[in-house]
Amino acid sequence: MTLGPAANVGRELAGLERFGQVLEALPGPAYLVGGTVRDLMSRRPPRYDFDLAVVGDAERFAGHLAARLGGTLTTYGQFGTARVDYDDRAHVDVATARTETYTEPAALPDVAPADSIEEDLARRDFTINAMAISLPDARLIDRFDGIAHLRDRLVRVLHEASFVEDPTRIFRAARYETRLDFRMDPKTETLAMLAAPGVAQLSGARVREELFAIFEEDEPERILARLHELGIDAQLDVEFPAAPTDLQQRLRGLNEAYSLGLPRAHLGLLSIRAPEGWLDDIKVNRRIADGVEAARREEPFLRSALTGRADAPAEIVEAVERTGPDTALYTLARREDSALRRYFEQLRGVRLEVDGDDLRALGLEESPRVGEVLGELRRRKLNGELAGRAEELAAARELLAE
Repeated sequence: MTLGPAANVGRELAGLERFGQVLEALPGPAYLVGGTVRDLMSRRPPRYDFDLAVVGDAERFAGHLAARLGGTLTTYGQFGTARVDYDDRAHVDVATARTETYTEPAALPDVAPADSIEEDLARRDFTINAMAISLPDARLIDRFDGIAHLRDRLVRVLHEASFVEDPTRIFRAARYETRLDFRMDPKTETLAMLAAPGVAQLSGARVREELFAIFEEDEPERILARLHELGIDAQLDVEFPAAPTDLQQRLRGLNEAYSLGLPRAHLGLLSIRAPEGWLDDIKVNRRIADGVEAARREEPFLRSALTGRADAPAEIVEAVERTGPDTALYTLARREDSALRRYFEQLRGVRLEVDGDDLRALGLEESPRVGEVLGELRRRKLNGELAGRAEELAAARELLAE
């Protein structure tokens, strides 16, 4: 990694695409903070969103900035935060510098305005995220040796109680290790393992949000394996993969190849072994939770039902359609299966061109017989016996005449 020396901070800022206009539009002093500074100082690819902190009224500052940029302002109220969207897809997040205190472990913090940027930096998670650049003079503020830890590729907490106060930081530490190809220093790793029982005190919603953030990373399987190593899954009464596997990669590959349109978080949940009801505990959408739980439960039965049926299209579809919406995908991701390959590549999209209205036009009154006839027509079409609407209608006439 090549770090930008502090003396060159101004030059680095000027080189950030779409940030020059923000510098020109600043209505007063501000600080570039957080991951933006970390990525800038390690010369990672620039992003088109930036995090600013101001000592004072962030909403008022953001309003003036939006006006000068010709952008739009969105305020959030909580914690004094606002967002300015400008220049097509670029945006700036503006927050009031603040302090945080924790009344008890794993609780949400009590927040108050900070009197200085240094107070704000002292409440952050890791030293590499606790740097700031003052604007517009481009002075680097690095009280906690973040530059040195970037150079040494270390994830280090700011103080010994960090993981106890907020156990979600353990999830984030594992994410940064994988995303940046860093490693926790020995003391931080020890603190994470000692604080692991605290994750059981987190609300289900906070656990869900951390997991969903992991699933959006490029290598979520490595992050989960690292969390398993730290004992986090045991504290949650679930099982993360003990080593990086290709299950999530296969799920993502199949999802893309067959245009299934499932979000990465949905796919990620399929890779976690959890007891029935746990997804409810972490507030996962009921429909998604049902599909994920059914997939784990039904996989062996679907695999058994498909054994020796790769050349029986209608039977393949019947077996798949008896299971939940995620079961076929999960089963194929777990192990290659020729019948399921045929389902996704040839059979999943097979539809009749006739419907109940056509059967009524042929004289069949509304009754269970309508479903029976349509089912038989679809079976024949899946088996390649019907080539189009004309043949479907002819077959329907034959069935009604029986």
